[in-house]
Amino acid sequence: GTSDPYVKFKLGGKEVFRSKTIHKNLNPVWEEKACILIDNPREPLYIKVFDYDFGLQDDFIGSAFLDLTSLELNRQTDVTLSLKDPHYPDHDLGSILLSVLLAPREEQREVTQSLRLSDLHRKSQLWRGIVSVTLIEGRELKAMDSNGLSDPYVKFRLGHQKYKSKIVPKTLNPQWREQFDFHLYEERGGIIDITVWDKDAGKKDDFIG
Repeated sequence: GTSDPYVKFKLGGKEVFRSKTIHKNLNPVWEEKACILIDNPREPLYIKVFDYDFGLQDDFIGSAFLDLTSLELNRQTDVTLSLKDPHYPDHDLGSILLSVLLAPREEQREVTQSLRLSDLHRKSQLWRGIVSVTLIEGRELKAMDSNGLSDPYVKFRLGHQKYKSKIVPKTLNPQWREQFDFHLYEERGGIIDITVWDKDAGKKDDFIG
């Protein structure tokens, strides 16, 4: 009875941004920012929402268009868009909420400065690709608890981007089946740090490897 939604943004038929996937949720909160360079404001921004399916083709949830000419320059605007399926125009497929700021290119630098410093690196350049990491399972992990088991979870880090898997309690052979999307900024990619931890209530989590 749930979905694993993520959102694609397209301009002129080209994908310009893809959100992370939020698992098992019909009311996802992304809180993600993207800086997209627009050549022609008369070209609408096409927004498509999908349900991620492990090992299968992702399901289309709905889509919407954002008319950029309706936005006022240099003014942050909250927009609610109703999702539609072109094949079933009468179906109510929910809605998506965006906060949009349209600024001329020469003023982009000032806008960037108001963002948090940790976001600066991400906003100052467009990413060139996506690395999709699927965390499948762990095998014969080290026992960190007195019961001879662990409560393992995994942390991923690429530059400023960080993800944490769910915790699988009391096992040395956890099954995660989770997907994480990283945006690549450099042509050559980068290094993803992968660390495995044992969750401990009330004290510092143990490092497994």
